[in-house]
Amino acid sequence: MIYNKGVHSFIIMKKIEITVSDRDYDLLTRIAKADNRRLSDMNYLCYGRGLDYLFTETQLCVERVHADEYTATEQKQLEKNKELEKEEGFEDLSYNDKEAKGYKHVCTFISTWEKNDNGQMHDPLVEPLAKRIEGYAVNEIKEEVAK
Repeated sequence: MIYNKGVHSFIIMKKIEITVSDRDYDLLTRIAKADNRRLSDMNYLCYGRGLDYLFTETQLCVERVHADEYTATEQKQLEKNKELEKEEGFEDLSYNDKEAKGYKHVCTFISTWEKNDNGQMHDPLVEPLAKRIEGYAVNEIKEEVAK
């Protein structure tokens, strides 16, 4: 757990480990020191930048499992869709008729290649994750406590 001074709460953190030989550990430690870093900070930077590097040119999709993985607009649309789906006979309507009533499909997956409202491609999956992980080495952690 890490204490978040900004909101006076604790952040629950998980640990990721790799096993390397003594010689490689020694070399990584010396590399970090030569770059005026702690090894732990260099690990965050390597992980964050590595994620960005690995998935910049690769499409990747994962299922959304947490409510905060949907935008506020998507959450409102999901609620509206649920209400519409409760209406008698709604399931028998054509897709165009459903859309005419206000139904819009909300994707249950998040991808590295998505279009924003302006039609521009962006990465709402790996890029923010990589920046957050890299930020652990250089910024104060500001996330809320996991519930």
